[in-house]
Amino acid sequence: MATILGTGISTKLDSFAAGKEAAQIAHYRIGKRNANIVIAFISTIFDQELAIKGIRSVIRDVPLIGCSSAGSIANSGISRGSISVSLIRSEAISFSLGIAKDVSKNSRSAGHEAAKQALSKSNRSKTTKSLMIFSDSLSGNSADILRGAQEMMGTSFPIIGGGAADELCFRKTYQYINNNIYTNSVAGLLFSGDINIGIGRAHGWQPVGKPHRITRSSANILKEIDRRPAIEIYEEYLGKSFEELKELGLGKLGVSYPFGIRLKEKNEYLVRSPLKAEDNGSLVLNAELPEGEDINLMIGDKNMALEATRKACMEAMGNIQNRNIRFIACFSNIGRYQLLRESSVKETEIIKEIFGENIPILGFYSYGEYASDFQNQAISIAVFSE
Repeated sequence: MATILGTGISTKLDSFAAGKEAAQIAHYRIGKRNANIVIAFISTIFDQELAIKGIRSVIRDVPLIGCSSAGSIANSGISRGSISVSLIRSEAISFSLGIAKDVSKNSRSAGHEAAKQALSKSNRSKTTKSLMIFSDSLSGNSADILRGAQEMMGTSFPIIGGGAADELCFRKTYQYINNNIYTNSVAGLLFSGDINIGIGRAHGWQPVGKPHRITRSSANILKEIDRRPAIEIYEEYLGKSFEELKELGLGKLGVSYPFGIRLKEKNEYLVRSPLKAEDNGSLVLNAELPEGEDINLMIGDKNMALEATRKACMEAMGNIQNRNIRFIACFSNIGRYQLLRESSVKETEIIKEIFGENIPILGFYSYGEYASDFQNQAISIAVFSE
């Protein structure tokens, strides 16, 4: 039997009822057959425990993974303040889960442990094909989470996923494994079996102004730019004081005006968004910016962001071995939604234009995207074909 995926989305106000409705819709869309895996993305406006209980009232004993989100992505478009439930039924694919805690203590070790657990539980008779990870993007260094997973799976192994989000509050995110809800963690889903994966990623953000030098940093803490407290670059560019920036919320400003490091070998920019400012003027990010590198402030353009969606899709299409596409996973940064607003639905329209109107899509708006590296402001596309 071919692999099938069904996604249900609910915006009901009651947490249990919304989880139940999303699961019922997904169950209906796979013909009410038994699923092999549940993937859930739940807005933090909901009570997380009640939402999962609602899902479990319909889909009781199937392995479950997911995280909190800033919006759901599916064939029908995008939905903020929602619960998304995707069910996959497949005889060709086996699924195994891993979880690791204490991302803030040792991000690399957490990425390694999540991948190790998932691999240890995998069906050894089937070839491992891809790892999907959902991490706490407000704790530790997400680039190190990826490195840790690559230590276990290999640097060329396809790793995809997103950083959990919390509706632009930048306070607390959640990760799920089965009936357990975690924070400061990374959850991993390993795909094994007769499936091919093509991955593409792009962002479309462009540099503005002259480059600046990172003169002091430590892991994901950006301390000084041009030998001055890092926060001053935003004070100058936005014409606001430190206190005004903190009151507005640096995380919200950061998704509109992130940093970019030019990757000379690829002639493109790696994008990083600050999450918050410390009292000494340092900036906390969810991945590192190395000391000694030149950086630019970056700015988004709607047309270029949508063109990046097309670019990511075409890259993914070029990386699949055949065209019998079963489903698509899409992880888009919340900064893209902030930029595109009413045009954000065009991202899913582009995906459907390239891959087909009826190909199932699962995804969410995230605080960072995994696809060969870790980026902010990007859209990551993973195409699963048989």
